[in-house]
Amino acid sequence: MSRPGSEPWNGAVGHIDATLLASAVPDIARHRVHLCGPPPMMDAVRAALVNLEVPPAQINTEAFGTIKRNPTSKGIAASEIAGRAFFQTSDAAAPVSVGATILDAAEEAGIFIDNACRSGTCGSCRVKLVSGSVSMEVEDALTAEDKAARYILACQAQIQGDVTVEA
Repeated sequence: MSRPGSEPWNGAVGHIDATLLASAVPDIARHRVHLCGPPPMMDAVRAALVNLEVPPAQINTEAFGTIKRNPTSKGIAASEIAGRAFFQTSDAAAPVSVGATILDAAEEAGIFIDNACRSGTCGSCRVKLVSGSVSMEVEDALTAEDKAARYILACQAQIQGDVTVEA
């Protein structure tokens, strides 16, 4: 909306802000919101929604591209091991370096876990955590029911000691 181009445009021009959102969607705090776009736009719109008292649980995001990391790049492996990941379905185990994710460890061990965005927004890498504990910086693709059932996003899950997952 900031660059309508040469085509005729009668709508609002400028960035999406709280004023525009409140005028376009009456009682916006009672609605579910799905954001999709470049990360800076989503961050700004999310902040506006929070200021309009939209509960964070009602705001879902889907990124254009990868937010957290380039899925084709290989980082330098940390020498410190955070623990071991046991892959129940594959009947295999792999060490997980500090800073690595369960998906990283699975790939290093030749274990397939479906994935796409690697940013915690698509949900392709959702797996069940059978035991252990993980932390996830982004978990937008998980519902409250998923979390209650102990599903995690392998692309985001960093282990805190040994874990077992259904993969």
